[in-house]
Amino acid sequence: MDATDGEAFGVERRFERAETALRRERRRTADEAEALRAFAERVDELTPQTAVQQGGTVVRTSVAAGTDDGLEAVREAYEATVMSVPHYEAEYGDDYVESLRAEFSPDLAAALTDGERFNARCRRALLSAAAASRSARASLLETLSGEAESLSAAADALDPVADELEGFAARSLSEAPFGTLDAYRARLGVLAETVEAVAARRQETLFDQRRETGLPTDAPDVPQYVYQAEPFDYPVMATAAELSAAVDRLCDDVERAMARC
Repeated sequence: MDATDGEAFGVERRFERAETALRRERRRTADEAEALRAFAERVDELTPQTAVQQGGTVVRTSVAAGTDDGLEAVREAYEATVMSVPHYEAEYGDDYVESLRAEFSPDLAAALTDGERFNARCRRALLSAAAASRSARASLLETLSGEAESLSAAADALDPVADELEGFAARSLSEAPFGTLDAYRARLGVLAETVEAVAARRQETLFDQRRETGLPTDAPDVPQYVYQAEPFDYPVMATAAELSAAVDRLCDDVERAMARC
């Protein structure tokens, strides 16, 4: 798919789409981090419930942000924050229990939905889990910022190459003198080196991203995650491969024209 989609909408269009997808993911990640911060603040305000013995009967006592049910207060806080980000339904669409299991852990989800009370231990575990989730979003935002820099640098380098190759393709080689053709061949060599350098830097970036994020080798990497809705997984490498192939074709055309001279 990556090898041909550049022909459908051009190099510049591919980078525009990649940049749009990246901005969208950064916005969503920032929204989720803020929602988790707001959720943790609301949980922090809840007073844990305690069980006390009254004449052989165990009863619950608590003051939980205006309600006598701490678990219900947690649910209301979660639904009003984490489950209320603008993209929640489109991106996740799961219910309260499913969301807790995915965001925190099955054990914590069970404690918050099947438990009898919101005690101090549950509160500490929930605040710790929320902090960990928010920290993961912060790390992802840093990774996405690096991805944005890498993508922008590649676009700045490859867009002019694409424009120049289009100019080469429009030229008539059959009437060009040998010296001009030789100059064309030399220039195409320079463009090929530019493309190769961009591809090499991008490959290093992809390697660094996987190492820094600790992704296992069989897990999707950052570009696959960010650009999954696009007709490409690796916009920079796809563009580099396309331009490299174009350079090779033009070099062959120039050399055939030189042979005829």
